[in-house]
Amino acid sequence: MMRRAAAIVIGMCVLLAGCAASPDTTYTSDTVATLQTKVLSVTDAAASGDPESALARLDELQATLLDEFARGTVDQARFDSISAAIDLVRADLDLLISEQASDDETEPTPSNTDKPGKPDKPGKPGKDD
Repeated sequence: MMRRAAAIVIGMCVLLAGCAASPDTTYTSDTVATLQTKVLSVTDAAASGDPESALARLDELQATLLDEFARGTVDQARFDSISAAIDLVRADLDLLISEQASDDETEPTPSNTDKPGKPDKPGKPGKDD
């Protein structure tokens, strides 16, 4: 599971790189700041071990990206690059969520008769005679 988290962090780095400023005049510093803030919220949620929240933040990032693209503040090439990174991170988060769900299903539930940590009491000498 740690490798999956590392892959998500790498994906976040790709997202941040895609959201970095460039000499493109349509890509304003406000747009850069907005997208980077959204990426950081995804990263924070993933780093805190909450992939469901990270996925919700990723949805917000995608909605913001679509909005900025519609406004013309993100060009087609950057939109495609960031969208591809979002798709990769989404796949990793979905896999992490499904792995956590399957781990939850396979964990044994303790029964009332099992008392972990308490050894069986040996019979007292002379009792069984």
